[in-house]
Amino acid sequence: MLGDLETQLIELLKASPLGSRLRVVDSLPDTPDEDLVKRWGLDAPAAYVVAGDGTLSQAIASPQFVVVLVARNARGHQAARRGDGKTIGLYEMLDAGIAELHGGETQDASWQVTRYQFLQDIDLRDQGLQAALLLIQADVDPPQKDAMALGDFLEFHADYDLVPLASDADHRRWADEDHAEPAPDLHSHINPQEGT
Repeated sequence: MLGDLETQLIELLKASPLGSRLRVVDSLPDTPDEDLVKRWGLDAPAAYVVAGDGTLSQAIASPQFVVVLVARNARGHQAARRGDGKTIGLYEMLDAGIAELHGGETQDASWQVTRYQFLQDIDLRDQGLQAALLLIQADVDPPQKDAMALGDFLEFHADYDLVPLASDADHRRWADEDHAEPAPDLHSHINPQEGT
């Protein structure tokens, strides 16, 4: 569900008038925190989609996503916020993002923008970046057990005591070892202050 919704939101933004004015529209990059601001500086103007916390009831799932909007302009912070007629500014990105996403339709959801927030961060300002977050959500059917198709697995994860395909001698040695759990030491849990 979440992967499909993320992909649909990215495609919705890419196909919008806003998307045509951005250098990058993608999921949030898999970049270490210390490199993320630099990456945003290279990509700006950009929009990144990332899943947030959602809620569930018996009948409705309400997934939430955050769209991170990042602007930059060599002419300074005012041009980065307002735009300069050549490069889109953060306020224009925010207006266009709200217009596109509030009531926006994708294959599996109808979206509502519930909040926006400006990021006030020293690292962003030091890089000449202006950024804002759009919080969006949808009400969709929760995943159903019968509809889940996880596909065949290629990796198997397990804990084991003996290396798979071990020799017969290793099997015999393992079988001769004592694998019983030791009894708990009750005396170590007694508090002398309580007198027990």
